[in-house]
Amino acid sequence: MEQYIPYVFLGNALLVIVDATLGYFMAPLLLSKMEAAKAESAAWTANSIRKLLSVVVALYMFFNCMAYFGQNSLLLLIVTAVVILDIMLQLVVRWKVRRKE
Repeated sequence: MEQYIPYVFLGNALLVIVDATLGYFMAPLLLSKMEAAKAESAAWTANSIRKLLSVVVALYMFFNCMAYFGQNSLLLLIVTAVVILDIMLQLVVRWKVRRKE
């Protein structure tokens, strides 16, 4: 497993970028379902969610780097599983939201 750690690290970095991209575009999609009367609130909420997204990405990358430089393959695999789960849940939510349109 030790020889694959750099590849898993780089794969995690790519997955985090994909996750952030999905999250950035999912926030307004989810909030578009709000009533038109709450348009100002929806814009503020979308910006807040996007700021929270940057914190989540920073945490993912912090633990990814900590696992890589600490040669902790178990933590690296846990980070991989969490990021993949996050991406899958975002895709499921997107599919359900679009299906209801």
